Amino acid sequence: MKTLKNISLLMAVTGVLFTFSCSKERTEKQVQTEYASLDDFYNLNQPDEQTFIIDSTGNDTIVGHDGTRIWGIPKEIFMIKSTQQDISYPYTLKLIEAYSIKNMILSRLPGIAQGSLLHSGGEVKITAFKNADELAIKNTFFLPFWSPATSPVSGMEPFYGFTNGTTNDFNNDVLQTDYLFSSDNVSSVSIIGSGYLTHMAKLGWLNIGKKVTPSGQANITFTASGTNTNYIDVFVVFNNLHNYVKAANLAANNLPNGEPITVFAIAKDGSGTMYYFKDNFTVSNGLQVTLNMTASTEAQVLSELAGL
Repeated sequence: MKTLKNISLLMAVTGVLFTFSCSKERTEKQVQTEYASLDDFYNLNQPDEQTFIIDSTGNDTIVGHDGTRIWGIPKEIFMIKSTQQDISYPYTLKLIEAYSIKNMILSRLPGIAQGSLLHSGGEVKITAFKNADELAIKNTFFLPFWSPATSPVSGMEPFYGFTNGTTNDFNNDVLQTDYLFSSDNVSSVSIIGSGYLTHMAKLGWLNIGKKVTPSGQANITFTASGTNTNYIDVFVVFNNLHNYVKAANLAANNLPNGEPITVFAIAKDGSGTMYYFKDNFTVSNGLQVTLNMTASTEAQVLSELAGL
């Protein structure tokens, strides 16, 4: 009888252990988050493109949502890009402002020019149209605009988007882009009050910046659990340079050594749950960062972005 009781007890304990083992295995599988594309997140939250109708010189002063001011843009400075013909009023001007790190990231813009990191004063996109025809600025003319800056930095230049043959490389030599002419004597950036006055020779994306020349460079690698970790977007934000680089294949290379940074990562799983990671570091060679992604909401991720 005692033997039977022992056998029963042994079977009960074995059953409990087996159940615990299966439960533990299921739990371990559940925490392996399967990440998915963030395209919808960016498309939904990227800065709005603002549209203005210009019908006379008395109506050519524009103020953007984030403080951009554009003025002195009569029809005479524009031509139809494809035919180089003059235009008549009215015409349409469009503006996208990406001055904050949040809006720069959501616009999916690069912070690089010919392999060099830029100390950035922000990015804007200005385009113009006559009906459906894209316009260009005529040779020797420029479009002036003022952009706000908390602490303007001297030595800034206009970096145009984008170098021929690329879609992600800003260039301070407009002749290396799809510029229509063979010389440029008008491009400039100067500090006016609490911001920058830019003379723009070519419409499109423009980064107000200057190249960073570091004394040394370093690489950072990142690790993360889960599957499809290639869908985790990792940004190295340079706190003193108002710019960022996006990691590729969980690595960021050729970074200025010694710079204080914030590593910010965002991701989404197949069910739509958002995740983020945020922490501060100093760039040093061989730095390894483990991305402990926190489940969150889209609103919280946007709030964390706004704090960068």
